[in-house]
Amino acid sequence: MPIVDGKYEMKIGTTFTTVEEGVAEMKRMIQKSRRIRISNIPMSLLEELKPLLKDKDLMVILPMNEKPTEEMKQLAPIATTKARIYVDYKGEEANSGSINFASTVFNIAWLNDKILNVSTMEYGKCVKCLAGTFEGGWRYAQKW
Repeated sequence: MPIVDGKYEMKIGTTFTTVEEGVAEMKRMIQKSRRIRISNIPMSLLEELKPLLKDKDLMVILPMNEKPTEEMKQLAPIATTKARIYVDYKGEEANSGSINFASTVFNIAWLNDKILNVSTMEYGKCVKCLAGTFEGGWRYAQKW
């Protein structure tokens, strides 16, 4: 942890002002990353990101009841979650998805294919833990 002005200082995450700002940062991270793990994000966002995901070390867990297209199966190993994963977002039960990178996890709250909020976790121990959560989800998901 770096020392700034005599105090320990560490940024552990970001909540983006707008969804568009968060998605733009996701795209920037995808372009410079090699290994990406995606879990339970809205299908519309996955379609938007798909051109950037080619030639990446990629694994994807689709939302409950979703089936991959043939194009998606060619892109990466695909599974569909069997678990209902959600967050309480301002009093509403919203789906919780994530995009995991080596040092950052993007958390996406969404409902009915509409993204409500995008935030990150940048604290190394939490990022490692959340990547482990993906691996656990993969073990119990329906593989295609």
